[in-house]
Amino acid sequence: MSYKLQSLVAATLAGSLMLSVGTNAMADSTDELVGALVAKGVLTDEEGALLMKGRASEKEAAEKKARSNPTLEVGKKGLVVKGADGDFSIKLGGRMHADYSSHSGDESLKGGKEAVDGTEIRRGRIALSGTVYNDFDYMIETDFGGDKVSIKDLFMVYHGFNAPMELTVGHQKHAMSMEVQESSNDIMFTERSLVTALTLPYFDRAIGVNMKGYGKDWHVNAGLYGDSMANGASNKDEGHGFGVRGTYALINEADKVLHVGANYGYRKVSEDNLANGKTTEFSYKTTNLSSLKLVDAKFTNMDDVKTGIVELAAMYGPLSFQSEYAKSTVSRTTGSDVDFDAFYAQVGYTLTGESRTYKGSDGEFKRLVPKSKFSLKNGTWGAWEVAARYDQADLEDDNVTGGEQKRMSVSLNWYLNEDVRLLAGYTKAFELDGGALTKADGKYADDIDVYTVRAQWAF
Repeated sequence: MSYKLQSLVAATLAGSLMLSVGTNAMADSTDELVGALVAKGVLTDEEGALLMKGRASEKEAAEKKARSNPTLEVGKKGLVVKGADGDFSIKLGGRMHADYSSHSGDESLKGGKEAVDGTEIRRGRIALSGTVYNDFDYMIETDFGGDKVSIKDLFMVYHGFNAPMELTVGHQKHAMSMEVQESSNDIMFTERSLVTALTLPYFDRAIGVNMKGYGKDWHVNAGLYGDSMANGASNKDEGHGFGVRGTYALINEADKVLHVGANYGYRKVSEDNLANGKTTEFSYKTTNLSSLKLVDAKFTNMDDVKTGIVELAAMYGPLSFQSEYAKSTVSRTTGSDVDFDAFYAQVGYTLTGESRTYKGSDGEFKRLVPKSKFSLKNGTWGAWEVAARYDQADLEDDNVTGGEQKRMSVSLNWYLNEDVRLLAGYTKAFELDGGALTKADGKYADDIDVYTVRAQWAF
């Protein structure tokens, strides 16, 4: 056999073998083939070495290309692109909360304060988040709900410490309140409790710096904050404040939790008498669309507000419990200090047996994950949950008549899968004492019923 013929045979055999094996085994098979051809004298040692050298160069080039190619994942967490070395990533996520609400018992309210009923896109958000150089995370979230554009989260997190710690800078939530920290995607009701009449006006999102230390069962979160991005440009000095929240899970197992927590926050109003970019007011609307406030305490002389909160939560299998008590003290530039308080207690039970997800390092409940997703084809129905809540708020003290309210709420929630759920809720507000909300006959408004339905997807 001539030298050229030997080379042709060798190349043909090598090519055939490479095509017939998988990529991971190709290198080993090629090495074995060349070795066998050299041993049988089909190839000389020099020819075998030349082929092996060429194969090594191809292998090195392939590995280099693989290291430079990003990965693309599409799934329940949205669209995720990761760099080949894992140091960089970007995730596209979003949410939609489409709501319908209707009221009864509000028809005879004095002054035409009847609630607005109807439909709205309560939240329509697009979010970009990810990692930069492994030690930095970021979040950019924009909301188009109500056909208005606003920035919700816009911050950077550094977690490259030699300890379980995180430093967050940017527009973010204050370190305050379990239910405020919990995502609106995860709470069991379409609206948060009456405690938010004390927390959200002053301790929602703001521009600031926050430090967090954490472990599997605990976390301590503290931050200094200016005003919200919504405050806009002004020739007046903005307000400022701080928040501290700490939690500990005495029991933290997959289906058993016992959680305690404490919070303290302070907010100083701006020169133009705004608190975190909002009017100095404690109030609560029955729904976001309704514009009906059953309790409402307005101030023109507020100096600062201090709020303390205690938390208690538990879970045992499909049964969960959560509660918070909050008290706020308002210091006024004229007149004495006034105190307001509010609390809620809620229970949830998963009819299909799942337990809620609890994260001790954040001190909060996350979204319920159904054991099986809804599928007509497979005859599976997702997860079903019932929830009940009692809450009340007292915004009456000294010469401030913001009113008192008690309320009962129930909700039936259907988790079709991890990203889609439907909520149907009913709320009754009663014992509405004080305040300016009265009926045409001069009596206080009472027994106002609210019916809500929400379709939600979030990833």
